[in-house]
Parts: sequence; structure tokens; C-alpha cells
Amino acid sequence: MAGCRPLRLRGRFAAALTVTLIASAGVARAQAPPPPLPPAGMPAPGLSDLYDGLPAPMVMTGPVTAPGPAYPPGYGAAPPMPRVEMGVLDTIAESIFGDASAPGKWRPLSLGTFFSEGWLEPWAGGPAGRSGLTPRHGWLGAFEGVFYRLWLVDMIYQNNLNRPYGGNGYRGDAAIFIPFSRRFELFLNVPFVTANGTEDPTRGYRSDFGDISIAGSFLLSETESFTQLFTLGAIVPTGQTETGGDLMTIFPRYSFWSNPGGGAWVFRGGTGINVPLNKNDQRPDPVIEPGGGLVFGESTSQTSYNAALALGRYFTPHDVPFGDLVLYANCNLIVPLEDDNLPTYVGVGPGTRFHIANNFWFLHYWEFPLTGDKPYDYQMSTAIVKAY
Repeated sequence: MAGCRPLRLRGRFAAALTVTLIASAGVARAQAPPPPLPPAGMPAPGLSDLYDGLPAPMVMTGPVTAPGPAYPPGYGAAPPMPRVEMGVLDTIAESIFGDASAPGKWRPLSLGTFFSEGWLEPWAGGPAGRSGLTPRHGWLGAFEGVFYRLWLVDMIYQNNLNRPYGGNGYRGDAAIFIPFSRRFELFLNVPFVTANGTEDPTRGYRSDFGDISIAGSFLLSETESFTQLFTLGAIVPTGQTETGGDLMTIFPRYSFWSNPGGGAWVFRGGTGINVPLNKNDQRPDPVIEPGGGLVFGESTSQTSYNAALALGRYFTPHDVPFGDLVLYANCNLIVPLEDDNLPTYVGVGPGTRFHIANNFWFLHYWEFPLTGDKPYDYQMSTAIVKAY
């Protein structure tokens, strides 16, 4: 046993020496200078010659899966861009002047991230429903439910007013929707003329400047087929009592837009309350007049609950005559909450919208009162819209 011990030591020494020599050779080879350049006229060594025998570089592979596109495949939509946040002023500028329809710019926003996402992201136009058949448009008379970037001029005619002076009512509005981000939009409506009959036999019709409306809308959530908003607005008493103005009103409201089933149908609506703040300074007879829709409506001297529902179908694609043609039916409901003697207002009517050219659109809507002391026989609205 004693004679075998030196042999065991020599074997361990030999193994250690072998490992040391192999490692030294590798280090020496790794630290060796590159081969000299060839003489003039000779070809330079290739990469395979320079790195022959060295270990192959390690390649880092990407994830096995990647998130899917925000748009359904097959409709020519690009995958969504990564989330990009800007400064406040940059976000506003890009929302107003940027390309809102750039491929992949839009992405869904959820109600759960209302306070953390979208406020510093520029506005992007949402997709036209699940199948690309239903643009997110505004309809006259119907609650909005989505953000817009547009201006419009609207004319309203009311036939045979139910007032002591009778006659017909006329109104002209100039309005603009300005998105500041994915989550916030500002609306301004200026009634540049409102006119009706008067009890003054020497005057006939009276024309005045109307009550200005201003509102801020907050996008609660948005997917390919569903959007919901909360709006808080006010009507400022810049008009005259004789033509239905000079009322200060606030109107909180909820509205939605949906593309059920992903086809060519759109279902939209909303609900809210109109609260006059200076009604004690106004005419003694309360007035309930329908309002809402793409252009927020008239003042009311009575606190009221408002609701609306509309259903429409798109029939044509965009790049044809009468492009994006939609026909819809709308119903407005106004329930007075203070005076039991005032009847509930229910009005229904058809409407349409289609593309003219260069992002100009034609809109038209009729509304017919169904119940109570009808404020007029019917109301007709026509608008020209420019999306920018």
C-alpha cells in the first residue's frame, strides 16, 4: 500500500498538468495577434480564415410569441405602434395637427387604466368597427359616443312652433370638436343666429345671437367595437329670452358607440341630466325643447332627464359616390323632473350621412314629436361637416 501512494500522486499531478497546458494553449491562441497582411497583390484573408477554430458567437433569440395586432387581420390594418407618451403641449399639438389615421397609431384603452394611460398620448382615430365597415362618425340628433376632430355648420328648422306667436323657428350653429389627447376632447358650439316669431305686431320675426355651449368629454374606454364617454358641459347665457336663450345650464352625460356583431350596423346612445342654474330669472312658463346629438342642443328652463338611442347601417365603402352612406333611426326622450304638469317629450326620426369629397360630409335629420304638447310639428337639421 505504501508503494502505491507515489503513483497515485504522480497520476493526479499529470492530470492537473494536462488541464493547465490545454487552458494555456487556449489563452495563448485567444491572445495571439492577428495574422499579418498579405503582400501586395495577394487577396486578403476572409472572415472564415481569421476566425477559423474560434468558438461561434452566441446568438440571443427573441421571445417565442409576440402580441397580436390591434386590428383584425385581413383588413389592411397595420399592427399597433408601441405606446408613446409626450409632454402636455406636444400631446395637444399632435392631437390637433398630427396624422390621426397613421397605420398602427391607434390602440385600445381600458376603463381600468383611465388614470394612468392615454392622457399624454396624442389622439388617434379608432378603427371602423371589427370588420372595417362602420366608421366612427357623428350623427345629427344622436348622442356622440366617440371622439371627433372636425368642424361643422348646422342649420335647424322647426315647423309651426307651439308658442303664443306661432310661426317657425330657425337656428344656425358653428361648432368644433378639438381632441387634446386620447382621453380628453373639447367641444364648442356657437349659435350665430336663432330666430322665431314674436308677439310684437310691429316686428314680426326676431333674430338674436344664441346661447354658447362648451363641453369637455373624457374617453372612458375604447376597443374596436365599443367606445364610451363621460361629458360635462355648460350652456352659457349669451342669448335672449325672446328667442329661447339667456339660460345657464350644466349637463353631465354618458354616451356610447358600438358595432355589435362586427357587421355594418352601429348602435349608439346615451343618458344625462340638464340642470338650469338661473331659471328663476327667466320666463314664467317652463320650456322643454329637445337637444343633444352631434351639436349639443337648446337650453331648457326645467331640470330634465335626457336619453337617446339610435340604430343605423352603413351601405357603401368610402371611395365611391355617396361614400360611407349610413341610414339610421333615432329616438330622443326628455323627462321633466320638477314640474308634474309638463309632459314627457318623445321624438323620433330618420337621418343620413355620406361623404361628399375631401373629407367634407353631408348630414341630414328629421325629428317628429310623438307625445305631450308638441313644441313644433317637426324639426329638420342639415349640416356640412369637415373632418381635419
